[in-house]
Amino acid sequence: MNVTNLSKCGYCCDLCKAYSPNILKNDQRKGLSEMWKSCYDLDIPPENIYCDGCKCQKAEAKLIDTECPVRKCDINEEFSHCGECSNYPCDKFNKRKGLSAKEVQKILKADYDVSQYNEYLLAYDNKTRIDEYRRNNKD
Repeated sequence: MNVTNLSKCGYCCDLCKAYSPNILKNDQRKGLSEMWKSCYDLDIPPENIYCDGCKCQKAEAKLIDTECPVRKCDINEEFSHCGECSNYPCDKFNKRKGLSAKEVQKILKADYDVSQYNEYLLAYDNKTRIDEYRRNNKD
């Protein structure tokens, strides 16, 4: 898995429909809002979905969750992302764990659509992504 822009918790910003460069290219926040509601029980109106990415250094950076415990921890520990931490996966990470395709399929049952998952939710399958990073970067 070749990922160029990984968030602190392992979300893939390049795939995220909330990431500001992606909104500017092709605004799909309405569909994202619907998927977040269906799978994560998050009720965020499309117009409030906008993120510069948790690694953004701008003072006025916009984040979906300004109080993210994973972001604070990784910054404090000077990790690029959770995959570098010997305590992974910890409680903080598990609070931000995204859903794999199998988990979304269990939630949505007959309404599951793999193309919708890939389009809107693959960006948040951070456990699969971080686990792969750790397998490929063993000391």
